[in-house]
Amino acid sequence: MVRQNNQLALAEALREFEENGTIFTAEMIVQRTPYTKNSINKYINEKLLDKYVFHDGCRTKYRCEGISALSNDQFLAVMSQSTKATKKTPEQQFHEKLVGRSLDAFTLALEVYNRPSMKNRVEAFAILMVNAWELLLKAEILKVSGYEKVFYDGERSISITDAVKQRIQEKDPVRINLETLIELRDQAIHLLIPELQPQLSRLFQATVLNYQTRYRNEMGNAPLAGQSVGMLSLVVDGPAPEVALIKKHYGKHAAKFVAKFIKRFDETTQELDSTEFSIPIDYRLALVKREDASDLSLSAGEGGEGAIIITKTQDPDKTHPYHQKEALEEINKRQSFASIKSGAFQAVLHKHKISKQKKSDMRYEIDGRPRYSEKFIRWFVENLKQPKWLEAAKEFRRKQLREN
Repeated sequence: MVRQNNQLALAEALREFEENGTIFTAEMIVQRTPYTKNSINKYINEKLLDKYVFHDGCRTKYRCEGISALSNDQFLAVMSQSTKATKKTPEQQFHEKLVGRSLDAFTLALEVYNRPSMKNRVEAFAILMVNAWELLLKAEILKVSGYEKVFYDGERSISITDAVKQRIQEKDPVRINLETLIELRDQAIHLLIPELQPQLSRLFQATVLNYQTRYRNEMGNAPLAGQSVGMLSLVVDGPAPEVALIKKHYGKHAAKFVAKFIKRFDETTQELDSTEFSIPIDYRLALVKREDASDLSLSAGEGGEGAIIITKTQDPDKTHPYHQKEALEEINKRQSFASIKSGAFQAVLHKHKISKQKKSDMRYEIDGRPRYSEKFIRWFVENLKQPKWLEAAKEFRRKQLREN
C-alpha cells in the first residue's frame, strides 16, 4: 500500500507537470514525492522514458505526454515491476466497464448539450448525465463494498437513488444537486423545456464540475484528459421564465410544476450558497480607483437623469495572467532570497490552502488549469522575507505526502 501511495504521488506530480507544460528534472520530482533521485531516474529510464516521459533539449530535462490520460490503475500497471500482465479479477473487470460506460454517458451528455440544432438537448443531457452518475457511483460501491451491494437480489441493479444514499452525505450540496437532476429527469415532460434553460444550465454546470471532481477522485485522471474541455462550459444567461407564457404554450399543469420548481430552486440556491449545487451568474459592485479593476462601469447623467450601466465582465487573462511556469519566473525575478522551483511552489499552495481556491483573487481555475494573479505574486514574494516561511511550507508538504 505504501509503495502504491508513493507511485500515485509520482503520478500526481507528472500529471501536474504535463497540464502546466512544465519542463522538469529528477530533482523537481524528488521535491514532490518520497522518492530519492536514484529511484526517480530508475523509474524514468526503465518504465516511462520514450512512452510518457521524453527528453527536452538535454539528458537531465524532461517533458510529459500522455500521463494525464492514465487513470491511477493504469499508471500503477505501467509502474509494475512484473513483466507478466496481472490477470484482473471479475470485480476489477466489472469496475472498469462501469467507469468506461459512465465516461461514455458523460461525454455524450456534453456533446448533445453543445449541439444547438438539437431541440430536446436539455432533456437528453439530463437523462445521460444521471446515467453517468449512476454508473460512476455503482463503480465506487463495487470497489468499497463488493459486488453484492450493487444489486438488490443478485440480479436487479440498485436504483440511482439508493446509490446516492450509499455514497453521498444527506446535506452535501453535491447530493442535493444530483437529486434535483434526478427529479428533472423524472419530471421531464413538465420541467425540461427550452424556457427553463438559463436556470437549468446553472444546475447542469455544477453537475458537470462535480462529476469531473468525483471521476478524478475515483480514477486519478480527469475524465476529458487530453481532449478539448471547452464543452464543459454550459451556463447560459437569460431572463427568468414567465409562468404565464409557459401556461399559454404548455398548459396549466406544466406552469404549475415550473413555478413550484423555480421557487424551490431559488430558495435552495440561497440556502446552500454553494457552487456545488448551482453556478451563480452575477456581478459584484465595488468602488475602485481604476476602471479596469471593476466588473461594472457606472456613468451618472446630469441631475440624475440618463445614467447608464455598461456591463463589462472581468477577463481572467488580465486578472490572473500567470500560469505556474510564468508565476515561477515572475517570483524569481522579483526576489533573491531563494530560487523557487515547482516543488517549493506547490508546497506553499498546499500549506496555505491556495490550491483549493478555484475562483479567488489569488488563484483562478479554468478547465482544471490554475492561473495566478498579480496579488498572489506580490503575496508570495513578500512572505519570502519571513524567516523559515518557505521551509515550513516544504516540511508541511513532505509530511502531507508521507501521510497519504
